[in-house]
Amino acid sequence: MAFTDKTRIGSSHQKKHNCQAVIQVSSEEYKEFNAAGNYLVVNLPPLAIVVNAYVHTLVASDAGAVALGTTEGGTEIMSVGDSTIVGESGSFTGQVATGTGTPLYMSLAAAATEGNFLVVVDYLEFTKNTGEYTKINK
Repeated sequence: MAFTDKTRIGSSHQKKHNCQAVIQVSSEEYKEFNAAGNYLVVNLPPLAIVVNAYVHTLVASDAGAVALGTTEGGTEIMSVGDSTIVGESGSFTGQVATGTGTPLYMSLAAAATEGNFLVVVDYLEFTKNTGEYTKINK
């Protein structure tokens, strides 16, 4: 039986948009994160897949442990991020499909009163295309 080549059907093989949500906690934002607890920080778009998340600490913070979830206090996306250590930290829990859209909650172990860190969430909007196909040499 011969196969049918479907490599260029529709837009399914066009390049996709890789997107990032970045939450910065620095001196300008301290008043927004002034207590330990849960904060609604991003509404992720519909029809996307979260593919990675981490904390990148630029200047050590006193906010302590950082987690990300789709529920208040949840760790469905990332656990064990540490804002007290300069560099990258956090355990990506696993891919999450956003369905019709998903709220993203960040929990902090303590109030952020010093330091500077970024919480980065990488996601793929799989229905959005660049319009460009990857060149294939046969």
